Order: sequence, then structure tokens, then C-alpha cells
Amino acid sequence: MPRAKSPRCEIVSDGSIVWVVVDGVKVARRGYPGTPQARTWVSLEPGWRVLDSSYEGKQLVITVEYNGARVQ
Repeated sequence: MPRAKSPRCEIVSDGSIVWVVVDGVKVARRGYPGTPQARTWVSLEPGWRVLDSSYEGKQLVITVEYNGARVQ
């Protein structure tokens, strides 16, 4: 059985809002400063969860999950 193709995950920003986009769909956005969601990821689509995992140097590494399964 062929292995399923991994979805394309990317972080996109318009200068003020930061999103996680999976296969062209915005699945989460970064919480706005000064709100309880600041410095967290807010899910925009059901089943998706984005978490800060670690830092590699100054670059943030995230974990993207769909229905509890790690996607990236």
C-alpha cells in the first residue's frame, strides 16, 4: 500500500496576523497580544491543533495535529 502524501504545512503572515496553513486552508492563527490567547495558537477549523514544540536557535518549531494525529 503506498504511503499517504504528507500535507503541506506553512506559516503565513500579513504583517500583523500569523496563520498556520495546511494544503491552502488556514487551520490556526496566533492569538492576539493582550488577550488570553496571546502566545498560543487558536484553531480555526474543527479537528486541528497547533502547539509550540521547541526552538531551534531563534526559530520556533511547531507541532500540527489533526484529530489527535501528528501531521507535522
